[in-house]
Amino acid sequence: MDNLMQMNTYSINRHIIKNNKMKFKIKKILAYMPLLFIGFVLPQITRAQQVLTLERCRQMALERNNNIKAAMEDINAARAQKAQQDVGGRPSVDGSITGFYFGKPLNTIIPEYGLSSGLGITQPIYTGGKVRLGKEIAANGVEIQQEQKVLVTTEVLFTTERAYWLVVSAMERIKLALQTKKQLAALYTDLNNHFTAGTTYKNDVLQAQVQQNANELDISRAEDNLTMAKLYLAQVTGLTDSTGFTVADFLDAPINTVIDNSPMQKAPTNRSEIKILQTSVSTEELQQKMLAADLRPGVSLALNGITAFGKSGINPTNKDNFMASYYSMLNINIPVFDWGRKRKKIQEQQFKVSSQRYQLKEREEQVTLEVQQAFLQLGQSVKRIGLSDLSLSQAEENLKLSNDRFKAGTIVGKDVLEALTIWQQAKSNLLEAKVQYKIDAAAYQKATGSIER
Repeated sequence: MDNLMQMNTYSINRHIIKNNKMKFKIKKILAYMPLLFIGFVLPQITRAQQVLTLERCRQMALERNNNIKAAMEDINAARAQKAQQDVGGRPSVDGSITGFYFGKPLNTIIPEYGLSSGLGITQPIYTGGKVRLGKEIAANGVEIQQEQKVLVTTEVLFTTERAYWLVVSAMERIKLALQTKKQLAALYTDLNNHFTAGTTYKNDVLQAQVQQNANELDISRAEDNLTMAKLYLAQVTGLTDSTGFTVADFLDAPINTVIDNSPMQKAPTNRSEIKILQTSVSTEELQQKMLAADLRPGVSLALNGITAFGKSGINPTNKDNFMASYYSMLNINIPVFDWGRKRKKIQEQQFKVSSQRYQLKEREEQVTLEVQQAFLQLGQSVKRIGLSDLSLSQAEENLKLSNDRFKAGTIVGKDVLEALTIWQQAKSNLLEAKVQYKIDAAAYQKATGSIER
């Protein structure tokens, strides 16, 4: 009996100790919970609440976009090529070392073995202007790549602004759908009460339910559109596939619809495509001069020093095993006759120059049309905002009157539903008009070459 009591006491004590250890672990975990919250959960919440402005999105796109980075590397490559041309016309120094061994019977005439080293300096004196032309062509190459980067930057900034306002549009459409949901819920309650009281038909209640179902689908569709718009903006700005952000702008704020037409006159000089084509024409003309330089003589001076080590007798003057000497040469290369090949190349280049000039003229005309079209499109967006705003005011008044008349019993629920649908469409049209204005404004800046400024 005593043994049994001792065993029970031991078991109880062991259980108490185990429970105490468990409580200690729980307290220890609870003590670390605030640190875990601060270290892990809080940063997640902070990132989820990140608010992006349009300017911040533009800045991130400029810093992270791969196309802009690639364009910068092309500029570096063009600068490296220019650095090569900048040292043209300077003397070049070449060294060489040659070892030789001759067998019979040559070793009876000349030294059997030896080592010869040489150092040569060559200085072009006259190249027909090729050195100067090469430098100018390389400088044009840098200029073209710089304008190409501006062109890429313009496209990236326009895409960024478009993606940003698509996110704003998606958020506003969710707000509109939720607002409509509240109005439909209130209307359904009124219709159901009237139906219960026997003052309206069940058909009105069913129509309200159908509208509610359609509204739920609109909310789901708007949420999906917001997710896709955020993913698009994240990809453009280098946020990878993150959607844990929101945007700072909203469409309820007043929009400045004053259009500045001063950039229109500067568009042909601001557009990077025009600058690239202008520089290309200049480069082709330099290439033509480069080909013409091939018809002129070329003059160069070379100074060479040589040494030789080897078997006794390598020096013919004293039969020693060492020899050192030098020599210089003046080279004059005069083109005489090549069946007209070089002149045909010049003629071919002339045609290329003419082609580039026609392309430049065509692009200038296209730019003028693009700018005019973008200006007119922006003006249409301004008019659309004004008309949509007026239609929304009228739709709001119509909805208010319909609700008042429904409460007074002069119209049925179907009429209120129609008024609500008209209001929703008018509100949607105004949102779309404002978003389109923002996108058209960016397109106008892109057309005039001022979006990157």
